[in-house]
Amino acid sequence: MALVALAGCADRSGRPALDPRIDDGSRPLLFLANPTEPPCCYKNEAGEIVGTDVDFARRIAAKMGRELVMEGVDFIDILPRLKAGSADFSIATITMTEARRRDVDFSEPYGEGGARFLYRTDGKKPRMSQLNAIRIGIESDSAHDIYLCLHGCDPKRYIRIQDAVAALKRNEIDAVLFDGIQLSTLAEASNGKLAVSPQETREYYGVAVDKRRPDVLAAANAVIAEMKGSVK
Repeated sequence: MALVALAGCADRSGRPALDPRIDDGSRPLLFLANPTEPPCCYKNEAGEIVGTDVDFARRIAAKMGRELVMEGVDFIDILPRLKAGSADFSIATITMTEARRRDVDFSEPYGEGGARFLYRTDGKKPRMSQLNAIRIGIESDSAHDIYLCLHGCDPKRYIRIQDAVAALKRNEIDAVLFDGIQLSTLAEASNGKLAVSPQETREYYGVAVDKRRPDVLAAANAVIAEMKGSVK
């Protein structure tokens, strides 16, 4: 499916207006998925992209009465694609930061979490106070990459988090710093070979939306309000 990114006209708030040339009301919504992070988003045995992020995306499309098309991409490509207007939205435990808000719109927070270390049980136990004494792997351009750089650490960068985990298993690094929910899932499936640290940071996750799509943003916020309202 070919998509053309058009700039659109800006309203008085500075946000590009929804351009009818981009969206005529019948085009499917293009959702960028990062299928490397179970249980949030991953490929099942049939090769289908599934997970809680996908279920969430389908609810947003249903709220708008629109068809949903998914494309699996690396995390590093998500925000540039949304900024360029070649996709509509993404859900990938994207930490909301002021720098990222310059490129995309974020929904209200739909989740709260934080980073943890994943490490081998027969190796070093990582500590934030000893960042320069351990070899740390991270997903390139993630919030954790920025966090470590701000704290004077030069981590080993990987395009995909599973590449970092594979390097950990080969003893090429001592730990992986990433979102706790995904690392906990990996540790549980490791037969005791991997473990996770207590939560090291506090982060809020939002749906990232192309700035030209205030309608998608509104639908995402409506679904989030429904989800929060259903929690007793």
